[in-house]
Amino acid sequence: MSAGAWCCGAVLAAAGLLAAAPAARIGVEMPLAGDDGGRGLAAAAAIRLGLDSPRIVVRDSANGGFLNPHRDEGSDNGGDLRTAPSIVSAFGRDRSVVAVVGGLRRNVGDADAATAEARGLPIVVLSRWSRGVPRGNAFCLCVSPPRLAAFARAAARKRFGPRLLLVLVGDAGTLPATWPNRFAGVSISAVGDPDAAGAAGRRAADADAVLVLADERPPALWRSSVFRRRFDAEYVRRLGHRDFEIVPPGTPRGDVTLVREVPPNGAAQRAFVRRFRAAAGFVPGDDATRAYAAAQILRDAGTTRTSVRRRLARGRFDTVAGPVAFDADGYREPDTLALTPP
Repeated sequence: MSAGAWCCGAVLAAAGLLAAAPAARIGVEMPLAGDDGGRGLAAAAAIRLGLDSPRIVVRDSANGGFLNPHRDEGSDNGGDLRTAPSIVSAFGRDRSVVAVVGGLRRNVGDADAATAEARGLPIVVLSRWSRGVPRGNAFCLCVSPPRLAAFARAAARKRFGPRLLLVLVGDAGTLPATWPNRFAGVSISAVGDPDAAGAAGRRAADADAVLVLADERPPALWRSSVFRRRFDAEYVRRLGHRDFEIVPPGTPRGDVTLVREVPPNGAAQRAFVRRFRAAAGFVPGDDATRAYAAAQILRDAGTTRTSVRRRLARGRFDTVAGPVAFDADGYREPDTLALTPP
């Protein structure tokens, strides 16, 4: 830049006639009311602990609303499924927003990811099943469904036996089409409605263990013999209830276990728990921990969408949820999966 041009720029800036470049901000969509409001508030609080407040713009995907439960089966929040993508789209039009955190629930994460991809906006979601464009804009602090099945297969081999049946309940039945050829060596049975539970039970006669994946429910690994006795139409209906039940009463201990991501209990995790409890008044759960990890990742990822996208696609991060990198499908690796009691 010539001396004259620099001088002119300095004079205009001093006069307020040159607009300053907008600060790089992080958008956050979380439900702050309704069925999932408690989880969303905790996640938003964790993000505020991890990022400077001026950098964060939080939008309520529940629109402050509360849902009336269905008379017979409770309710799952549907409002954020419609509102969250519109929030992400608005963030995409705001060039000061260089990345977004969202996707508290799996189907919201899928919708957010699709919108962010269309807008060219990097996003970190907390839960997701969909596949994105390799090295695209959508990244999930969760493991992919095929890796979840691979973990369950290895765990079942040690606990129950080598033959695993994957039972997909409800929306989970779309996974083989979404991830073709990615469940190699695993038998699959889809349960689209409660009346199909009997067919899954019959298929389980040829398996040693059964992994049940149902929408928005913790994955459960069953001993096959127990699964055949307990998995019926009534169980599938209860699984879809807002106050769902994974393990039926009277099931022997250890015959059904949950598959969860378990963060390492190191110094960083303990320090986060202390900070969060001091700020929020309670111990953070899985959602808040992953949200804080997302804030840690985005804190130093860059100040433009291009730099953030490149850093997320190629970088490795030390977080309270453990070491994180993202694979070509946009899912975290290495995973921290473990079998835990119900």
